[in-house]
Amino acid sequence: MSNGEGFMVRTAERSDVPALLALLKPYMQETFGTPWQGSAEAINRDGFGNEFDTEVAVSGTAQIIGFASWTWSYDLHHCITGGDIIDLYVLPIHRGRGVAPALIFAIASQILRKGGKYVKGKAIENRVVQRLYKRLAVCFPGADCIVGGRAFRCLAELVGQPPKRAARSLPDKSWNYEP
Repeated sequence: MSNGEGFMVRTAERSDVPALLALLKPYMQETFGTPWQGSAEAINRDGFGNEFDTEVAVSGTAQIIGFASWTWSYDLHHCITGGDIIDLYVLPIHRGRGVAPALIFAIASQILRKGGKYVKGKAIENRVVQRLYKRLAVCFPGADCIVGGRAFRCLAELVGQPPKRAARSLPDKSWNYEP
């Protein structure tokens, strides 16, 4: 879905695997300081709804500039389903343009459409990522950050919005506690 900012977000396709592999290597190095240990075979086997799903951000020149992978999860405290963002990465040159939030919005929209009630992820030790999560999510020790309730529905509704408009429309943190 296009957002008017020179990129669009869509669900990954098998033909995207080579581009995803090319992003996983710098992501692992930057985030964890270690090489990626996976394989194209594993992505093809486990991705695309088998174990996880992936949304990709695609530039106007059809280059994949970021991705976010997620899987279903269950909140036993509230007996509801939702999604867990397992990894999210945007090429450094494309950061600060709303790509990461657009990927989160797309995942929230997918989860909501399939009956889920929340999205959660781990906020890595990155000032910008921490600021985004702390602005709209309820964060717990160990860096688990969850957006639920009214705040989650608001995120899902931001899919496809231009980044500046989406930034002005982010939910209030208190909305996490509203059904």
